[in-house]
Amino acid sequence: MISATDPVAVLAIFKELDADVNLYSIVFGESIFNDAIGIVAYETVKGLGSGSLGGEVFGALSKFAIIFGGSLLIGMASALLVAFIQKR
Repeated sequence: MISATDPVAVLAIFKELDADVNLYSIVFGESIFNDAIGIVAYETVKGLGSGSLGGEVFGALSKFAIIFGGSLLIGMASALLVAFIQKR
């Protein structure tokens, strides 16, 4: 079993030690980004079949790009909407 360092524990320690807010945000954002990449990679590999190697690689890369790009656009749109609402 492969496991990464638990970012929740690191963030809890940062909060106890009153670490810099920017450092807290960077670690939090990086952990979310890693989780998202893991989900996209899992879904991409899960969809692989028994086709030709070139077709599988192209299909996997295109599926990865579509899921990643769509998620990025949704995140950006959500952030802009929240920023607009908070500004008003």
